Amino acid sequence: MGETIFTLDARDNIYLDVVKDYFKLDEDRIHHEINGTFQELLSILNSKKINYQDLKGALIPHSDRREIAFVFDTLQIKSAWYGLPVFSNLIPLLDKKSSNSILCGDYIGKDQQAEKLHSVFFEHINSNKQIEYKHHTQFFIVYINNLTDTMVDNINSGLTTFSPYVGFFDLTYSSFIKTYLSTILVHLVVKCKTTIISKHEPDRSNDEDVNMHGYPFEENGYKCKSLQEMYFMLFLSYKIERKVFEGFESDTSFSLNAISKNVLDITDFSLLIEEDKFGYLLRAKEANLKRAGIINLTISELEQFVKNEISNNYIYNLTFLKEFGTVKFNIMIETKTKDTKESIRLNVALEYKAADKTLRLITMY
Repeated sequence: MGETIFTLDARDNIYLDVVKDYFKLDEDRIHHEINGTFQELLSILNSKKINYQDLKGALIPHSDRREIAFVFDTLQIKSAWYGLPVFSNLIPLLDKKSSNSILCGDYIGKDQQAEKLHSVFFEHINSNKQIEYKHHTQFFIVYINNLTDTMVDNINSGLTTFSPYVGFFDLTYSSFIKTYLSTILVHLVVKCKTTIISKHEPDRSNDEDVNMHGYPFEENGYKCKSLQEMYFMLFLSYKIERKVFEGFESDTSFSLNAISKNVLDITDFSLLIEEDKFGYLLRAKEANLKRAGIINLTISELEQFVKNEISNNYIYNLTFLKEFGTVKFNIMIETKTKDTKESIRLNVALEYKAADKTLRLITMY
C-alpha cells in the first residue's frame, strides 16, 4: 500500500516553484524532493506524538461538513492586538473532539474595491446585530473548516455576548466571498482534538515547541506543538476551495508530481466511467445522484459533467498504490439539487492514467 498525502499546498506559497526554477529540477527530482520532505514531516510529527492520519479531517474538504468565517469588528476592541481578545473568546468554544484548520486575517482590499467589498459583506453576513460598517479593514475574520451544525451553533451562540462579534459568513459552498477570502486569509494553526499545531521559524529546531501566536491555547487545555514553516506550509495548510486561477496551475502539477513522475495537464484528459462502475453508482449512490440531479444522465453525459468540474477546484488525497501501480486523487465537485436548487457537494475519486491521458472514475459520493 502507498501513503496518502492529504494535501500539498503550492497555491498559497511559492516554495516549490522557486526550488524547481532555481535548481532546474525535472519531474523525477521534484517527485523525490516532495516525498523526501513528506517523510521528514511524518518523522517530525511522530517525534511530537502526532499521528498524521488524525489530521485528515482538518486537511481535506468534506461534503457533509461546514466551513465558517466568523467576523469581528476591531473598532470595538481597544487593544491594537485585537486577535488576543478574539481568540480568548473563541478558543473555549472549540470542540476538543474535532480536527480543524484555522485561518485568519483582516478584510483587506484596495480602495477601488471598497464598494464591492461593502456590498458582498452585507450580501453574505449572517448576523442579528446592528453593524456599523465604516471601512472594510475594520473587520477581522477567523475561518474554521470541518464543522458540524452543532459546532457552528455552539460557537455562534457562545460569541453573542462578545460585543465585537458581528456574525459569520457561511463558506460551505462556492461564492464570491469564499473565493475572495481564500486569497487574503493566512494559515494560523491546525487543531487536532486537544493538540494545536503551528509553524515556527526556519532556524528554530523541530525538537522545540513554541506558541508563536501567543493566543491562550494552553490556558484552555490544549498542547501546543510547532514545526518549521516549510513543512507546515507545504503539507499542513488547508486550501479554501476555489476555481483554479490562471497562473496558479502549478499547484495541480506539483500535487500530481507528488504521486507521479509523469505530470500532464489533466484538463486535456478523457474522463472514463466503466459500465460496471456506472451501474454501481446508480445502485449504491442513487440518493446522492438524485439529489444532485444527475441520476438520469447517460455515461457520456456523466463523464462530461465530471470533466467540466476538473478545473473548478484543487486535488487532494494524493495516493500512489505501489503494489498495483495505481495513482489516484480526489476532487470535490459542486452542483445544484434538481428540485430545490440547493447546493450539494460530491467527493469524486479518480485514477490518474498518464499513459492513456485518462482519468478513470473510482467512486462518487
